[in-house]
Amino acid sequence: MQKGMLLGALMVVQSAVAQTEPVAPPAAKAPAAAKAPAAQPTAEELLAQADRGQNGFQSFVVDVRITNYVREKVDKVTNYQVFIKGGDRSLVKFVDAEDQGKFLLTVDEFMWIYLRSASRPVRVTPLQRLSGNASNGDVAQTSLVENYQAVAMTEEVLDGKPVYVLDMVAKRKSATYQGTRYWIAKDTRLPVKAEFKLGSGKPSKRAIFAEYQTVDGRQVLRRQEIYDLLRNEEKSVLEYSNYVRRELPDKMFNKNFRQEL
Repeated sequence: MQKGMLLGALMVVQSAVAQTEPVAPPAAKAPAAAKAPAAQPTAEELLAQADRGQNGFQSFVVDVRITNYVREKVDKVTNYQVFIKGGDRSLVKFVDAEDQGKFLLTVDEFMWIYLRSASRPVRVTPLQRLSGNASNGDVAQTSLVENYQAVAMTEEVLDGKPVYVLDMVAKRKSATYQGTRYWIAKDTRLPVKAEFKLGSGKPSKRAIFAEYQTVDGRQVLRRQEIYDLLRNEEKSVLEYSNYVRRELPDKMFNKNFRQEL
């Protein structure tokens, strides 16, 4: 009897002690790992991404309309159909009735114009004017990667939006401009502005990439404006429409092939 009473008393004491001992708080959860910031793109990566916005697709056709303005009044409108394959081959077909039979062919570093009155193509340069402020190269040379190399990359804010700024020099003498500066939107990686320089380094033109459109899931140029910095009264508006991805035959870009399109 005494043994049972002693055991009961011991259990009561143990229970009381257990109730008075402090209870350890639950272990705190480890804080979630901070999200790593996006990797800073290299100048080469930015240039390739910007190129896709201007160059469209590997092989495609697009219509280009150029409207030239002098003192804000329409001076002339010209129309072209442009065939592009890769980064170094293009064929510009002149569409307007008065220009029927004219073509501008670019293959690698060489450019020729075909005239109905001439039996042989005539060598021309990318810097020669095609229409208004738009030169041959503005329409026919589309690949930034093929023609330019980035030498510096900075960041700034343009019209309230963060942009990357690429300073570039020509890789080859046949590039339309020997120096360019591109402003590329951080969010879309698409060009929003460009400045083109003469061989002396003096800025000669400014381009505003005003509008893009979605074709087959890719953002491609719809409208750009080119301003002549030496003739402040002039500007040219280039509008791009009817993009069609098409496998183009190699013979189309053969200098000796007489185009029949």
